[in-house]
Amino acid sequence: MNIIEKQTVLTKSLYEINSNTLKALFELQKNNVSAYIETNRTFGEKLPEIKSIETLMGVQKDYGTALWSNAKGALQAQNEIVKDAFSEAKSAVTQAYGQELLEEAPVVAKKAKAKPKAKAKTKPKAKAKTAAA
Repeated sequence: MNIIEKQTVLTKSLYEINSNTLKALFELQKNNVSAYIETNRTFGEKLPEIKSIETLMGVQKDYGTALWSNAKGALQAQNEIVKDAFSEAKSAVTQAYGQELLEEAPVVAKKAKAKPKAKAKTKPKAKAKTAAA
């Protein structure tokens, strides 16, 4: 396969990976917004039931916990989508150019350690001549 064909296949693969990744991220965001609205609706229904400060604090605590767990789950799901995209992109590039790069990789011989350079000898400083009168 020549270089143009490899680049064409790689470009097509990367386009599909990016397209699928964006679709997954948009779907995740849609689900996150739906979950957020549902959480607000659920806790909004509890507001008329509040009769004391303790009940209010409990409802707020539950609401905060629900929001945190939803946000945490969404972030973990987003990280997995991005990791998968990078993994797929890496395998696409490796598949397109990996064997060729391995075959063309130059063999680097280990360099011998250089001997430390000898320090330059310094000339003794000439004493300044003073005019003797």
